[in-house]
Amino acid sequence: MIKKLLNLNKGFTLVELMISVAIFAFMTAFLVAKYGTFNQGILLTNLAYDVALTIRNAQSYGLNVKSRPVSGGASFSSEFTYPYGVRFDRSSLNKAKVVFFVDANLNGAYDEPDEEISTSNIKRGSYISGLCMGSGGCTYANNIDVLDITFKRPDPNAIIKGKYSGSVVAGNQTYAEITL
Repeated sequence: MIKKLLNLNKGFTLVELMISVAIFAFMTAFLVAKYGTFNQGILLTNLAYDVALTIRNAQSYGLNVKSRPVSGGASFSSEFTYPYGVRFDRSSLNKAKVVFFVDANLNGAYDEPDEEISTSNIKRGSYISGLCMGSGGCTYANNIDVLDITFKRPDPNAIIKGKYSGSVVAGNQTYAEITL
């Protein structure tokens, strides 16, 4: 008889079950709330890697003597002296684009659309929010609207040029900052 009474007392009480469900619901709500910011952080990190890869691709093309495409990109020229670069533009029409280009007229900047090789569209609500360049750092005073980074053989260093309201600010700077 005593053995039967002990078997009846095994299991969870209603209070224990409610506390377990409440803890589970709280942890689930917490994870769901944090997932949105975690996902956005991952997307922004991937975007930064894509931008860095595009700049590295321009450097590789410029230094490895890639000839420039002619006649719509179907064939290539026999000259190997052209710089390659990347353009960032924070104007309302282009703030979600990164343009990879060949500098066919050797001016160190992108001239639409003849020099364009490819355009990468920035997606999922991200955009270029700030551009700046200088010789050692960025301040509010040296914010710009357009940033061109080019690479020309044999120098592996970037040629950085910027524009503010259509006029060239300065060329051959040593520092640029892109805010996404």
